[in-house]
Amino acid sequence: MQEKFSRILIGNVLKSIRTEKKIPIKKVAQNMDVSEATISQFETGKNKPTNEKIALFTEICGQSFNFDLDRNLIMDRVYDIYDLYTDLKKEELNETIKIVKDTHNIACSYARFEYYLILYMDAIINQKEVDTALYKGIIELGKNNFSVRELSIYYDIMALEKIYSNEIKEALGYLDKALSNKGNHLMINYHYCSIYLDLGYFNLAQQYIHKSLKMAVQQLSFDRLYYLLLNQGVLYMYTSRYDEANNLFLKLLNESIKRQNEIMKYCILSNLVFTSLIQKDIKSGFDYLNRIDERFTDDLDLRMYKCLLYYFGYEYTKSKECIASFFRDVKNSKYHENFIRALKYMMDNKPMKAIANFETCYQIALKNGQYDRAIFVLKQLNELYLDYGLQNKLKKVKELQENFYKMSYANQIIEDIELKLN
Repeated sequence: MQEKFSRILIGNVLKSIRTEKKIPIKKVAQNMDVSEATISQFETGKNKPTNEKIALFTEICGQSFNFDLDRNLIMDRVYDIYDLYTDLKKEELNETIKIVKDTHNIACSYARFEYYLILYMDAIINQKEVDTALYKGIIELGKNNFSVRELSIYYDIMALEKIYSNEIKEALGYLDKALSNKGNHLMINYHYCSIYLDLGYFNLAQQYIHKSLKMAVQQLSFDRLYYLLLNQGVLYMYTSRYDEANNLFLKLLNESIKRQNEIMKYCILSNLVFTSLIQKDIKSGFDYLNRIDERFTDDLDLRMYKCLLYYFGYEYTKSKECIASFFRDVKNSKYHENFIRALKYMMDNKPMKAIANFETCYQIALKNGQYDRAIFVLKQLNELYLDYGLQNKLKKVKELQENFYKMSYANQIIEDIELKLN
């Protein structure tokens, strides 16, 4: 069995190198003075080439094969990088990736597919602007040589890429594949809970949050634990348990300050600004907004919250200045543009136009599966419908608020992949 696996691995490596370089089998066969059938047998693992033939094959492809590299060592690097990603140890993660990248001729070795999996992990985890199609194309040629854990990691990273591009249905499909490959890892469960939380499918989100919290404690993954607790706070916030949300956020805020974790601090303060807006606590909203580091103040949600805080605080001149600045700078977010335009119409006493823009915002958020934005817009519409006696619309918005998940993109996804609530 091991001999067969070795032949298949070598064949996949050779085929992958040849196809990447776009070299025809005929050219390799002619230069090696063998038949095309022999090359095909090497590449399919039916015959195992000698080291001399491997060296000649790769030399024809402009490569030099590294026979000395220990593939098991690079497999361990894959596991190390994934564990460091789980524990949010970014410096150590990137140092490990650098060590792999600096390894002599690693792309032309028995660890070729592990190497490209690491390049793919680097691109997605660090959100680099890289075309990952080449990495995934090479990995697909050799993924049948992966260990079960490598496969689960690969599918989880594919899910993460889809999460970042807001292709949620595809992300859930890859998470299912990751889980089916004995992938009961913390990050897979974390990604499940994040997706269901964002989509407003709260029963499932809570289940995965609880499961992930237990795993984080068992694995002593304390940095990841704090982000899970942040998700729990967001769940409280989305379900209108504002006191519980704020208490948890404030505890986490103190912890983020102690740890000098500016990204977590920013996430927590953003949520505190959001809850302040919902509760019309203008003073607290500005206090939290002013505590956010300047490098995050270009965030579109924060800029929108600032306009709203001025508006709810009856500082209409400042709100108009804020709105004018927003329109000068923001051109690529239909949700935010429509929301700010709706706010301007409210200030100009044009409620019907404001309602039309808020309804557009709601549809955009719904289409993108963004529960937080959709439910926030519904709250604004609820007040406008009430103020202007639009009873039919008021009744409809209450139905949407009470049964949001039945109307949302989340429900379509759940039904499509045949997941059910327990």
